[in-house]
Order: sequence, then C-alpha cells, then structure tokens
Amino acid sequence: MVRPRSTLFSGGATLALLAQATSAASSSKYTLTQVFNATNFFSEFNFFNEPDPTHGFVEYVDAPTANHLSLAGYSQNGVYLGVDYTNTTTTGRKSTRVTSNQSFTKGLFIADIAHMPASASSSCGLWPAYWMFGPDWPTSGEIDILEGVNTQKSNSITLHTAKGCEMANTGSLSSTKLSNGNCEGNTGCGQTTSATNNYGAGFNAIGGGIYALEWTDDHIAVWFFPRNSNTCKSLVSASPSSVPNTNNFGTPLAKFIGNGAGNCSIPSHFKDHNIVFDTTFCGDWAGQVWGQDDTCKGLADSCEDWVGQNPKGFQEAYWLVNDIKVYQQMGQETSAGQTNGGLGIQRKPDEERRRRRFEA
Repeated sequence: MVRPRSTLFSGGATLALLAQATSAASSSKYTLTQVFNATNFFSEFNFFNEPDPTHGFVEYVDAPTANHLSLAGYSQNGVYLGVDYTNTTTTGRKSTRVTSNQSFTKGLFIADIAHMPASASSSCGLWPAYWMFGPDWPTSGEIDILEGVNTQKSNSITLHTAKGCEMANTGSLSSTKLSNGNCEGNTGCGQTTSATNNYGAGFNAIGGGIYALEWTDDHIAVWFFPRNSNTCKSLVSASPSSVPNTNNFGTPLAKFIGNGAGNCSIPSHFKDHNIVFDTTFCGDWAGQVWGQDDTCKGLADSCEDWVGQNPKGFQEAYWLVNDIKVYQQMGQETSAGQTNGGLGIQRKPDEERRRRRFEA
C-alpha cells in the first residue's frame, strides 16, 4: 500500500525541465506538446462528479471532497487517484474520475503508470479504465487503452464509434484477438490480449510500465512496455530533446486498421478526445458479468452487495500515474477546455496511509 510523505509542492515547471519518456532522435516526426505530471496534473484535469454514465455503484466526488478524504493527491512523485476503502455504503462507493481540460485529435500518447486499481487477493467489483473520448458520444469516438473488470487478468483494448466503422487488427501481436470488428455503440470493436502483466495485479506486481497510443489517419495502435523492459527504461531515461520513434517500438499489443484492411475513416470517427482516468464499480460491465465469474459470485449474491459492504477490499484500488506525455505532428489539433482554477498543494501532517493532498 502506498505510504507517501507529506511535503509542500510548488508547481509550474516548463517542458524543458521535465524528464521525458522518449527513445529516438530529434528527427522524429513528432514534437512534444504537453506533459502531465505531479507539477500540473490537478490544474490540467477536472473532477467529474455527476452520475456514472455506465450505471456503476459509485459516487464520483468533486475536487474538494477528493482532497478532504485523501482520495486524490501525490505519492512517490506520482499522481494518486483512489477510492474510499474505509466506509460501507448502500448508495455507491466514493471514487475519482478525472478528465483532461485539453482535447486532442491524433498524436502519440505515452503514459507511465506505476499502479492501477487491482488487488492480488480480489479485484471483484472493480472496473478501472484509462481512456479517451470525444464530444457527442459516440459520434467523435472513444479509445479504451487500459480497461477491464473483476478478476480479468489481461487488458482489453476497445474502440467505440457511431455507425459505419469496421476495423481490422492487422499488425497486432499474434496472441491478441479481435473479438468484434464493428465499432458501433456500446459493444465497440475490441481486442483481447493474453499477457498477465499488462493489467491488474500482474501489472502492479512488476511496477506497471508504459502504455503508448499512436493515433493517425490510418491506424490506432497500442503498445505496452513492462517496467523492466529495455524500451520502458529507454523512454523514461532519454534526454528531454529526444522524441519517440514508433518504428522502434516493435509489434503493437493491439493495432486497429481503418482504411485498407478495415473499412473505417478514422478522421471521420475520432476527434477532439479528452483523456480520462476513472475507477467505477459494478455497472454495465463488472456488474453485468458478476454471475459469470466463479470467484466473484462466491463472495456475494450481487456486485453491489460486495462493493458496498467490504471497503477493505479496495485498499489497492488506486491509480498511480508518473506522467503522460503528448507528442503531435505539425497541424494536429489540441484544444483548451475549462480549467478548474489551478489547484495548488497544501502541507499535511504525515499519517499512515495518508495521501499528499492538493488544495481545492
């Protein structure tokens, strides 16, 4: 369990002062346009506190509440986003969902994630996701980069669009399987992976790693580089002037092909995406398949019963994000959104299991 020290943090570093997770020479086609990390995360992301659109057994909290309850803050030089693991509930477990102020159309997104919501003992009821989506869902598309439910062992990568988008998975790892090529609506077009270190407790056991997403006019590709892999080390330790070259990344974990092998105009179906991290419970996926999971259904008759009455089961249900770096080509779009007022940081006394908190 994370046990951070409470220290005063002063924000606002320039890109030139930040360590970049990069791997290639400056001649790459990409340019670094944004870095989200402990210096600016809570100024660049907003808290969502409306009812869960996926009908989860969750109460998403606003920034002041997340601050007061230590559900969000800083730990081990990263950004902590957690859930309530103290109280029982009959109305939904308190949790965090944050959305980037800026939206993006195409680019390379490098996310260094040290921990995701999952437990080696039980992840029943959990539905964590790192994803992106655009306005007027599903018209502008959705990209689910890291997502799963309950005792799932490996990542599910899924796209959602309006009608008229068929994707092929030409270029994915041979062990990754396309479960559905039609990206329309709630089901979407998903690719199921097989490695047990790219999601959940297996991911956390190795200290996480880097998820890279490349979004172009022709494809949407996702790579995972485990913490101890040479590529992960290279991306983390490269000089600030370097930028990634995806030609050196190897075969993607999952690759969606639009035009050509597929039948989908990516520019028509994907645009103006905000970045999201959230942890919900039960709902339209984790709750829907509760009875199909022998481990979970043995704990309680329903997902809501388990989640509501067993808070200690969710001590490990947190995101720990080291940073997210966004690289784009000339002419690719970034749009500024509503800010949350530039959340600062306040000093708190050291306490067992206490997150370093931001000032709301």
